[in-house]
Amino acid sequence: METMIGAMGLPERAIFALSDATFGYRVRNATYRTVAEISESLASRDLKLLVENGLLVPDGEKRGRVYIASDKLRSLRERTREPKPAYKPVLPA
Repeated sequence: METMIGAMGLPERAIFALSDATFGYRVRNATYRTVAEISESLASRDLKLLVENGLLVPDGEKRGRVYIASDKLRSLRERTREPKPAYKPVLPA
């Protein structure tokens, strides 16, 4: 993900929003700016850039807006995810 951010010319701090979205969390401006320690306007610009680059999808309007992972971001997660081992129940002998 860090390589992708660098290749797209996005700020390194965007990793906070993208990693949360990749794991299925909804990203809010307030949460992102707190974690990244940036202003509200800078957080808005970053999130807009991530939407424009096809990494996040906005959901909702104005103060209720959240951002979720795009299909592009979800496919990246699937390609790099380690599969869980199959569950094998232990039966009594």
